[in-house]
Amino acid sequence: MRTFEQDMEAAAAYHGHVCSGIVLGVRMARFGCRLLGIDDPLDYRDLVVYIEIDRCATDAIYAVTGCTMGRRRLKWIDNGKLAATFVDLATSKAVRLVVMNETFPPEDADLAQFWSAISDEDIFGVRHFEKDVPLEDRPGRPVRTATCMKCREKVMDGRDVTVNAQVLCRDCAGVNA
Repeated sequence: MRTFEQDMEAAAAYHGHVCSGIVLGVRMARFGCRLLGIDDPLDYRDLVVYIEIDRCATDAIYAVTGCTMGRRRLKWIDNGKLAATFVDLATSKAVRLVVMNETFPPEDADLAQFWSAISDEDIFGVRHFEKDVPLEDRPGRPVRTATCMKCREKVMDGRDVTVNAQVLCRDCAGVNA
């Protein structure tokens, strides 16, 4: 496993700068992997991460774990929370971490130094549980495809909807926000 400093360097290089979100995302990814017993997330293919925010921490989680949406190992749930759930597909063990600390660094602080003075347990709320990831959400080829009967576009991985005996994409069914 890389050192904290190496993970910070990778996250900052990918994201473009260091901010509290990058430091917290690196800490979150390292802590989540450690709690699941995953020593080297970059080489571990059974890790899936559900992120709940589309901000800086997400880039750090990617940089530390190597999980990407394109490889179907990074999932986005639009909850607007600085939280992530780390799932080990091999064991079904999962841990959800959420930033609970409400202390933030002064404007001119060294962010890595500021956050390193606070323990993981004092930053993150932790919930352990088991999670069975459905086949259509797992990495790999699409499990099932369908063609929308209205727009004729292909819909993968069970994201189609049946309305009045018609197979539709979510847009045509009116269920997308």
